[in-house]
Amino acid sequence: MTYNDIVNAVAQKLELPVNLVDKVYRAYWKAVREHITSLPLKEDLTDEQFLQLQPNVNIPSIGKLNVTLDRYHRMKKRFEYIKKLRDAAHKKD
Repeated sequence: MTYNDIVNAVAQKLELPVNLVDKVYRAYWKAVREHITSLPLKEDLTDEQFLQLQPNVNIPSIGKLNVTLDRYHRMKKRFEYIKKLRDAAHKKD
């Protein structure tokens, strides 16, 4: 089933215009994306600052998207390591 088929089926079931169902669905995912991208996860946060954030989004029937403190620390270390490798590669050139 394609996206358009699903939107048409939902619109028909709820007796709503297809464009309204499409706009609501896209607005929902836009809100999720804006919430996630608004988090300052690229900055160097202390543990207390990270714990004050709300890096979780619960999506019904799909589950919870979240970032744990441990995962945040591991990803920061990984990005630092990648940056060191890139800097070393640029110095060789």
